[in-house]
Amino acid sequence: MRRLRLAAAAAAVLALGSAPAHAAEALDDAIRKAAAAVNPAGALYRVGLDVGHRVLLSSDRPFTIVDPATGKAAWRDAYTGETALIADGGPEGEPATVFRIQVAAFGDAAAAEAERADLEKRFGAPAVSRFVPDRGSWRVRIGEARERAGLQTLMAKLRDAGRTGMWVAEEPQAASGPVTLRIVDASWNSAAAPGPRLLALPAAGALVAVNGKPYRGAIEVRVDASGRLRAIDWIELESYLRGVVPSELGPEVWPQIEALKAQAVAARTYAVANRGQFDDDGYDICATPRCQAYGGASAEHPLSDRAVLATAGEIATWQGKPIDALYTATCGGHTEDAALIFPEQAAPYLLGVSCRAEDAGLSRLRATLQGAPPAPPPDGATADGVRDLALLSAAGVFGTVPSRGWPKDLSRPLSAATLRAWTDALARLSGLPAPQGAPLAPSTLPRAALALARDLGWEERARVLAADSDLPAMARDRRIDALPPEERRALAYLASQGALSPGADGRWELDRAPTGAVLALALARIGDAYDAFGLEEATVTGSDGRSVVLLRKKESGPVPLAPAARLFTAAGSKEYPVAELSLWPGDKIRMHRDASGRIDFLELKPPLKGVSDDRFAVVYSWEVRRSGAELQEAIDKRVAVGTLLDLKVKRRGASGRIVELEVVGSKATTLVKGFDVRNILDLRESLTVIELQRDAAGHVVSAVFAGKGWGHGVGLCQVGAYGMAVRGADYKTILSHYYTGIALAPISGLAPGGPVGSR
Repeated sequence: MRRLRLAAAAAAVLALGSAPAHAAEALDDAIRKAAAAVNPAGALYRVGLDVGHRVLLSSDRPFTIVDPATGKAAWRDAYTGETALIADGGPEGEPATVFRIQVAAFGDAAAAEAERADLEKRFGAPAVSRFVPDRGSWRVRIGEARERAGLQTLMAKLRDAGRTGMWVAEEPQAASGPVTLRIVDASWNSAAAPGPRLLALPAAGALVAVNGKPYRGAIEVRVDASGRLRAIDWIELESYLRGVVPSELGPEVWPQIEALKAQAVAARTYAVANRGQFDDDGYDICATPRCQAYGGASAEHPLSDRAVLATAGEIATWQGKPIDALYTATCGGHTEDAALIFPEQAAPYLLGVSCRAEDAGLSRLRATLQGAPPAPPPDGATADGVRDLALLSAAGVFGTVPSRGWPKDLSRPLSAATLRAWTDALARLSGLPAPQGAPLAPSTLPRAALALARDLGWEERARVLAADSDLPAMARDRRIDALPPEERRALAYLASQGALSPGADGRWELDRAPTGAVLALALARIGDAYDAFGLEEATVTGSDGRSVVLLRKKESGPVPLAPAARLFTAAGSKEYPVAELSLWPGDKIRMHRDASGRIDFLELKPPLKGVSDDRFAVVYSWEVRRSGAELQEAIDKRVAVGTLLDLKVKRRGASGRIVELEVVGSKATTLVKGFDVRNILDLRESLTVIELQRDAAGHVVSAVFAGKGWGHGVGLCQVGAYGMAVRGADYKTILSHYYTGIALAPISGLAPGGPVGSR
């Protein structure tokens, strides 16, 4: 069957011989038919891939490259190895750019054209109206300069006329001369391509790779307006989604099938609603986060494949039409109205919503675990060391311990036999050889350091990795110079690894025998180097107070709590022992299990971020500091206001995002709105607090931005979808939460083989 489809592909391309070479529609139609033969049945999409001076094609089997204008093989009948397509005459680096002032955005072409004509008439400068595909709007821009500074006079005239919200846009310049395609095979032989468009077709059961990344479907390569080469993947919709969903919401990091289903429906809906977005450039949708990320076949994952298959053909609709399914990485606890971020994309289903369960729901989700009452730290240990002592106890390093409190040996000097028993247990947990020879009595701190180093094999580390000349800098106490060489070296090396510490005055207690707690904490540091304690990381999905339902390494299930388990809460980067611990679904924990599989040690994994559904994201909260020069440079790229004097937040949206920002400069003041706020400040998000730091003269010397989230904050919150799934929501509930008032329906009006580029 596959061979028959490939034959059909070849026949479709050969049929082009009767079509005029200049007929772009005929070329598209024939390429579509050829691509359909190497794809599953369904609607085809053209996905814009890499762009550059050179495109490398390869496959694990011989593949063909044809000239769509004639239907004949381009140069060779088949290609093996890496084949390069090169733009002769095109720019080898980034194309030249031209700068223009963006003045306004409109939802329809007629209004944009009227504004363009009025601007040219009033200001005597060339103006253009450009459709921006990923925003679905027409942008009106005026002026033309090779450098940003060349627009300052015109910018001042526009401001004097009352214009606000302007910024400088950078556009690639069109190619200045003819550009032709050249084919270079794996043996460095080359030939001129017969035309500006070529089509690569895979062999049966194979894929064609573009610049080393494999893709399903057929690959077109064409010369674009800037004189560079654009690779385009002609691929069936559901196959395309297999490369989108894991690229947008990685199933290894966010392994919740209902969240992945929601992502699949959102991505499918976005593709359907925005089909033909980049039609003027020869493709439907781009492969980057500007549209939606597409990683090709190498990004595919079984779990996201399941999500795509389970929702096949399903889209989100409003009044019977596909919605513009915008989505954002993490929203910082609340999404925003599209009208305030992207006014031209305002829609009744793109309203800001809270990214958390209702209070009543949260109270039902919370569970409290009961553990061992905290005991004060033994002599020689501080409160910070209690966590490590509890872990050693749970791991069995101390042998049998009381259900409450600590072993007595922790509060007094150890015997040689007890220390050997502890080091023997740690060696066993670490997979190291058992200590040999007679145990060394830890009668002083240097002797104890030598005993630890010998028993656990760190004596060789100290000998090889700590040069004699380094020892004074490692221990920082001149009195160690008088120690026997072996003791001196062991103490200095363990100090450098954080296993042993001096007193509060920075001096080592060289003549006293350390307590068991001091040596136990050293063992904990050494054990950490070998991952000796078998700590498991997991995500809480539920709890009944006696067991915890956990998601760990793609598996989920309840794990019982041992009696008198050691429990630790977190604050900042520190852990604190507690008798009871409240947990919510989505909390990250680390745990140790006893021989029967019960949890005998459990700690919350910092940092803690409240109860928002998107709190799992690394960038749920963040802080960035910029120097005055860096901030000035970022602002100068967009607007020319002179020396920055102030940044004034004029308005925030329902989510707290800055939706109007006044930029005050020595030469002008401008009002920045919506998504442009994030761009002009060069931040992850506009959900931020701005704190300007000034010198004695009042000049801005730096700025601190404390913020939350990553993205534009509109529509589906991807990490929030994961959080909702963790607490039990299905994909339909997730989609209905983030897209107000939508309905789910099967795709309609996209018959297989239908016209690509229709909107």
